[in-house]
Amino acid sequence: MSDTHLNSLVDSNISTLNAASGLLEALPVDQFTRVQQPYFESSLGKHLRHVLDHYLCFQRDYDSGLIDYDQRNRDCQLETDKDYALGVISQLRLFFLELKARAKVDQPLKVLMCNDVATPNGEITQSSLGRELQFMQGHSVHHYALMAAMMRFSGHPVNDHFGVAPSTIVHKKTVKETA
Repeated sequence: MSDTHLNSLVDSNISTLNAASGLLEALPVDQFTRVQQPYFESSLGKHLRHVLDHYLCFQRDYDSGLIDYDQRNRDCQLETDKDYALGVISQLRLFFLELKARAKVDQPLKVLMCNDVATPNGEITQSSLGRELQFMQGHSVHHYALMAAMMRFSGHPVNDHFGVAPSTIVHKKTVKETA
């Protein structure tokens, strides 16, 4: 795999983090922290915290070569303090920019995850930097889609691409161009 591929994967994650920044900057605090029960169990802030937790685990564990996404800090301040969350996102963007300069996309990594109640201590899976960058971006988009649904439900405008997988955006563009 090439440096170009690594750059593309890193840029995709930075773009995904930028989308969260844009959301935070446009969203009133009360909407960020509100849980719209009985329709939703979590706030927008909780979904964003969960996404950022995964990025923070990756950042914390990257140099060791063993990523443990289950040992998240679950920092509640990320759920309620927009400025704090924006600061964490900014710090993560810097980490990814530095990663571009020193990493290789096919660099081997291991991932430790608890798959079910039968394996509470987790199991180790072989992975790579490229695969984990793909995972984090896809995981984020999944939660962004839930967040977009929550925002639309409450009448808040949402960017057409927020919470939509890049492959879906490309597909829709291709279909529109051939129609």
